[in-house]
Parts: sequence; structure tokens; C-alpha cells
Amino acid sequence: MTDQIDRAGAFQLGGVNLISYSSFDGDGTPNRLDIRDLLVEFNIYEDINSPFLSGDLTLIDGTNAIQELPITGFERLEFFFRSPNTDKGFDFSVKSGHPMFVYALENRKGGNPRSQVYTLKFISLEAIRDNQTRVSQAFSGSIDQMVTDICYNYLKTKKDVLVEETKGVHKFVIPRVKPTNAIRYLRRNCRSLSYENSGMLFYENAHGFQFKSYEGLFCNKDGTPRPIKANYTPKIKNTGEDDTYNLQSVEDFKVLSQFNTLQNTAHGVYASRLITHDLYNKTFATHDFDYNLEYPKQNHLEQDAKGDKLDNIGILPFFNYDKGETFGSKNEGVLFLQSETAKVHNTHELPQSKDILQKRVSQHLAINSLVIEITVPGNTEINIGDIVHFAMPKYSEETKEDINDQDTYLTGRYLISAARHQVSSVSKRHTLVLELIKDSFNVAYPEEIVDLWTNNEDDTGSAYSATEMDEYLT
Repeated sequence: MTDQIDRAGAFQLGGVNLISYSSFDGDGTPNRLDIRDLLVEFNIYEDINSPFLSGDLTLIDGTNAIQELPITGFERLEFFFRSPNTDKGFDFSVKSGHPMFVYALENRKGGNPRSQVYTLKFISLEAIRDNQTRVSQAFSGSIDQMVTDICYNYLKTKKDVLVEETKGVHKFVIPRVKPTNAIRYLRRNCRSLSYENSGMLFYENAHGFQFKSYEGLFCNKDGTPRPIKANYTPKIKNTGEDDTYNLQSVEDFKVLSQFNTLQNTAHGVYASRLITHDLYNKTFATHDFDYNLEYPKQNHLEQDAKGDKLDNIGILPFFNYDKGETFGSKNEGVLFLQSETAKVHNTHELPQSKDILQKRVSQHLAINSLVIEITVPGNTEINIGDIVHFAMPKYSEETKEDINDQDTYLTGRYLISAARHQVSSVSKRHTLVLELIKDSFNVAYPEEIVDLWTNNEDDTGSAYSATEMDEYLT
């Protein structure tokens, strides 16, 4: 069945088949059951913090398909889904794509005496293999090569794997852990070859598996910003405007988190101290991290009009906080301890944690401090890892000077960190819920040299004895 292209949110969806592990009369052809007519709604979930695609289908079943196939939790799910007039979509078909694995049946209940409602949950087949396999191997070379090796030899994927090249030649002995745990360890201990950052993301979207850094998502190898895939703005829909206008209309949005200074201070976004120990050379070393000093070294979502770096538009404003110190100089608040013993693998040195650990922690938490969720008409050309522009309303009186009427700080480029493709067979509509994150602003926060904090509160508090106070009050 193909839905017509008549509005924003239209979609194309073919047959939806459950493929059994058993064959019909033992002839070698697996049993297949088309559940397209039973389908009420389905969701596909993407997340840059999750290694696998997943989803669910809600069915109204008057044919007792659970018993007919039967549905046992060992089925493959086959369908092809995309937006009209696009080449990109989710191909879970046997011939041209990669079927998903149905792993759970939930919320089963009777609708009426002759029908029932239930939800089938599905996930990439590699997620099943991840729980059946252990990596027990010594790897040497670049970390991106190791990740590729694990994807094809342990997860046994047949999908594309897009990897960003990493610095250095290292050796790791992976001690019998799940493939995704091995990848998690490797990606947390590597640096991009092209950027001055640390740590990588490993996730799956409609195009396959991705092993990339935040900076690799923000910009090209030469530092120029990656193009914006869509410009989303809250506006009136269905006004006779063109398809692009309606597709980029924001139906609903909310700021899930704008900042959390306590969390960022407690976990090392602004400042931290790393103490390393080299058992071979019997030495200790101390390395301090200051957000304001490190920020200009990396590429960020927002740049200047020429695409060059700006060094003062981060989430931490520069100001005199405590007797000449800043938030970035309070290093002792977060303490990391790390072994960096030399000669563990003879000629292969371990990655330098002083160049990795503190940067990785700060960058990951900083970009996830500002999170906005928007609901827009569905479009399968939009995926996690893409850059979009979101115009945040100003929520104040309109002025002639501000012709855009937008929030100065929150309007700008965002990275899509999570996506939910929600498709309803009832309303025949594809809706896309996006989670957007951001690590910088178009306009810098104000800077302040004068110390407005020190000795700027009542200092007459004193310590009292609780026992003496009790005696005094009685």
C-alpha cells in the first residue's frame, strides 16, 4: 500500500511482514505473515547514545496472528518506509535491506470478543548478536580499525559502517566482554585524527553504523560548518504555502533543559584535575582542565559568518567569581585518577588520558546541558547526527529593532541527538519528534572583570552550641 503525496507528513509504506523461523511444511521457505492491515501505529527510535535502531508496532488483531504464525519472539520484521519523493528511508526488507528482530510482545488485551490489541517491539539483529557474543582478543593499530573489526567479525553486521579516523597506533587486550562494551571502551579512549577533541559516538541510523566525534558531526575536515538539513520554526501550517514551508513548521516544542550549573560543576564540565600515575617510571603528574582555555581549541556548532571559530560563545561566561578566580579555575572540585603506566605493550603506548579524559567528559556534558524537543511533520531524510536550525520565539513584546522576534541565545544551529518516527495508519500521518542539543550560542554571554561575588553577602553568621541553646531556651 502506498499513501498519496498530499500533505506534510505523508509517507510510503509497503507490506509489513513477520517472518517466522519455521518453514511451511518443511519446504525451506519461512512462514510469512502480512500484518499491514492489522497495523494501527508504529514507531522507530534513533539515538546517538544508543548503538542500535529500535521500534514498536501496535496491532489490532482479529485473526489471532499470535497463534496463527505463531508469534514467539524469534521473528524477523520486514517493511520499507520512507517519505514521498525521497531516496532515503528505513529499508527493513529482505532483498534490499536488513530485517529487524521482534523480541517482545507487550500490553496484550482484548479489544472486543473477536479482536485483541498488543504491541510488538523490535530491534536491529546486531543487538541480539551483541548479547550472544564476547570479544576476547588483542587488537593493535588505530582505534577506528578496531571498531570496524568488531562490527564485522563480532556483531557480524552486513550494513555500512562509517568511521572517523583516529590518532595513534595502540594495542588493547579486550577481556571477554560484549562487542558494544568493547566499542564503548575504545571510543572513550581515542582522539579524532582531524580535530582537537576526544571520545567518539557509536550509533546506528537509517544509513548504518556511525563512529564519529561531536566535531566530526559539527563540521567538515577543514573546519567548515556542515550544512543545515532543515530550518525549523514555530509557525502556522496548512496555509497554502509550499511543501518546504509546511515540512519545516514546528507543531510543538519544549525546552527540556537549558542549563544545570550544579551538575556541570560537580562532574567537571567547567574545571577538573587529573592525577596520573606511571608505575614503570615511578612518577606522578597533575593536569588541570579549564573550560575557558580549552573551548577555543575545538570546533563548535556556532561559528562566525565566515565559518571560523569563535572563542567566547560557550556555555560558561568568563567572569570574576572568587577573589580573582573563575569557574574554570576551580580544578580541585572534580578529581580524576588514572594510571598511565608506560611499556605495558612494549612499543605500543596507551592513549594519553591527559589529552582525552577531561575533554571528553566536559564536551559530552556541555552539549547535553541544553536540550530542546520539537515535533514536526515526518521526513525520513532527517536523521540523528544531522544539523538543523531552530528559531526559538523571544516571548517578549515585539520591537521594531528585532525584526526576527527570536530568542537571541537559543536560536541557531542544533545537533539532532534523538529521533522518534511515529506513523499512524489511522490518521495516515508521519510525525517526527526530535531532540536537539547545542554547545554554543550565536551571541556570547556578557563578560565581567569586576568581582561582584566576593564579600557580597551577609557575613555575620556564627557557630553555636546546640546544648547551650537548649539550656538557654529552657
